[in-house]
Amino acid sequence: MLKSILIPSCAILTLGIVGCATTTNPSTERNLNELQNKNWVVSEVYGVALSADPTQSDVPSIQFDNERVSGSDGCNRFMGGYAVKGTKIQLSNLASTQKACLNATDIPQKFIQALGEVTTYDASKKELKFIDANNKTVLKFKNVK
Repeated sequence: MLKSILIPSCAILTLGIVGCATTTNPSTERNLNELQNKNWVVSEVYGVALSADPTQSDVPSIQFDNERVSGSDGCNRFMGGYAVKGTKIQLSNLASTQKACLNATDIPQKFIQALGEVTTYDASKKELKFIDANNKTVLKFKNVK
C-alpha cells in the first residue's frame, strides 16, 4: 500500500521540479532576441560619441550568438562567454588577440575597460546600451546588420 502511494508521489514531485527548472523567463527570451545575431557597432564610450564608418575594421563592435560573444576593440579581436538573466548580463572568460596596433586614440583600452564594468543591458532593434553597477551607461552601440 505504501509503495503504491510513494512511487506516484515521487514521480509527480520529480516532474514538478523538472518542469520548473525548464520554464523559460519570457523577459529574458525577449531581451535575447533583441541582443543576439546582430552586428553592434560602438557609438559611444563613457558618454563620448564616436563617429566611425562601421564598414571599417578598426571600429569597436560586438556580436552575440546563442553561446558566445565576440567582437573587436578597434584593434584586437576578442571572444568569450556570456550569461543573461532578464536584463542582467555577465561577460566571462574574455580572451583577446595581442596585435601591436598603431592607433592614435585610447578607444580600444577604454572599450575593453568598459566591457569589464557591465552589469546590465538595454537592447532594442536599433540600439544596445551596456550599463554599470552605478546605473551609468558605459557603452552604446548601433545595430548595423
